[in-house]
Amino acid sequence: MSEYHGVLLVDKPAGITSHDVVDRVRRAFNTRRVGHAGTLDPAATGLLLILLGEATKISEYLMGCDKSYEGTMQLGVVSDTYDGEGTIVPGPGKPLPRSMDELQELASDLTGDIDQVPPAYSAKKVAGRKLYEYARQGNVPEIESREISVSDFEILNYEGDKAEFGVDCSSGTYVRSLVNSLGEAAGCGAILVELRRTDVGPFGIESAISLEELEQKTERKDLESVIIPIRRALPEMPVAFLLPGAEQWVKRGQCIPHNNVQTEDDIRPRRGSLVVLSRVNGQAIAIARVDPAPISPPPKAFMNSVAPWYQPIKQFDIDPPEDAE
Repeated sequence: MSEYHGVLLVDKPAGITSHDVVDRVRRAFNTRRVGHAGTLDPAATGLLLILLGEATKISEYLMGCDKSYEGTMQLGVVSDTYDGEGTIVPGPGKPLPRSMDELQELASDLTGDIDQVPPAYSAKKVAGRKLYEYARQGNVPEIESREISVSDFEILNYEGDKAEFGVDCSSGTYVRSLVNSLGEAAGCGAILVELRRTDVGPFGIESAISLEELEQKTERKDLESVIIPIRRALPEMPVAFLLPGAEQWVKRGQCIPHNNVQTEDDIRPRRGSLVVLSRVNGQAIAIARVDPAPISPPPKAFMNSVAPWYQPIKQFDIDPPEDAE
């Protein structure tokens, strides 16, 4: 089985689940070590971050990224799923907003740090079961709200009973719940009818590949060209390149001092921050925390070294290229 390590940006089509995408990527790369950094509903399209090989270990650093969406809502109706997948019925009856400005004012009221209740028909788990499993049995438990952040909720076009919009929000935000809340505030109801994710953290849909394009690259054996290496997939973390001899200590999980790495412009990362420890060829070896002192006695070779120290907290088992041996 081939080994690939990195992040693949996929443009998910409508009508399949995110796990269907994972399965197709497994087949394309001939590997079972495939994960993701956040799913999309089957009806939604857009950017999925697929993790390959050792990159499955960085999911926790990508799951919390802010996200951006473009979508379309329909006003004047409501749905038990808050979208077009459920049972759609007429809304409460209040007239639709008269203008785009009026609708924008309602949308703007839903920005900032707000409490949101996840939809009853969602994959969020309560007591070990997904909410939609309870909902299908007609026995939905009490759902606690959680704080989310919506930095922008912009109405882009409003015609008839349809409105196009864009949303920039924190991880964990349910856009269909946001649309439902806008419909409640308007008094006429609203459901989500189309949704496309355009950005996840530093990654944009313009860099994503379709499943059809992926299969073409499989035939041409050109898969490596679409993989983002682990080091580049964590742009918020500075990189420290290991000097000769330092890798052996990192592989043992031991602290190494600053004089065993080379950082950009020799800048010392701040205490408590995370850095990517990398080979000089760019392959990530570990994620390390910057500590003022080693948490355990350092190797004798480092007894007289000075701070800061780099404590590995997550290691990547990636073999160096053969010509590096």
